Amino acid sequence: SLFLLNNFTYICDMRIVCISDTHDLHHKMKHPLPKGDVLIHAGDVSNIGEQPDVTRFMNWFRNIQGFNTKIFIAGNHDFAFERINQPHHKGDFEWLSYLINEENLSQSNVTYLEDNFITIESPEFSRPIKIYGSPWQPEFYNWAFNLPRGGDDMFEKWNMIPDDTDVLITHGPPNEIRDHVQDRGGVRNVGCELLRFRVEQLENLLVHIFGHIHGSYGAVQKKDTIFVNASTCTEQYKPIHKPLIVDLKEHEGKIIATYVQD
Repeated sequence: SLFLLNNFTYICDMRIVCISDTHDLHHKMKHPLPKGDVLIHAGDVSNIGEQPDVTRFMNWFRNIQGFNTKIFIAGNHDFAFERINQPHHKGDFEWLSYLINEENLSQSNVTYLEDNFITIESPEFSRPIKIYGSPWQPEFYNWAFNLPRGGDDMFEKWNMIPDDTDVLITHGPPNEIRDHVQDRGGVRNVGCELLRFRVEQLENLLVHIFGHIHGSYGAVQKKDTIFVNASTCTEQYKPIHKPLIVDLKEHEGKIIATYVQD
């Protein structure tokens, strides 16, 4: 793909644009979406996952033009996405079944990931790019997709991430990576320890995209992996953070991720 960056033409094989935590404020985002090949939203598309705001998000996301692939996961605010799978809510979420029906989504180049993956084949790469998405995070005030911190259930969820994952999308951060919150007790790291453990096992991992902790927005590189906290909203729920960009490029058989600061 060809992109203009600071008036220079820049060539990359795949440009990934990252956003998260729009909380039904996507229509008020201060910064427009940059051009790219893949658009990723790392969860919290809504306030509390009710039909009006989820529907607004879906209509917006499906109608975004210019990306070959658009991917989103759910977050702790997106209750409907968790409850649709619970037997005692059977029949309550037919509206959501319709919205995330694979056939409907595919017509708009949209994929919803929940503990599963897609692969993108591109002539620019010598192998497919595997993208895995999961909504879970350590328990916090009984929100959606919460599991006990450090427990067996969480361990099992992260063990589902395939060893050959190239791009990982989770709602919450791994421990001590873009996961700090500031409160009366000072600065605390609230990311998931078991997710950090699993991420460090993934030898292929190029990019890990998440949100959830609004105040830790930004990107950092550790070894060959770029970690992106793409929270669009601030801690005060103002949608003023820029979408973040990562480029993938293959050089002599090795795929390399680069964080782009425009």
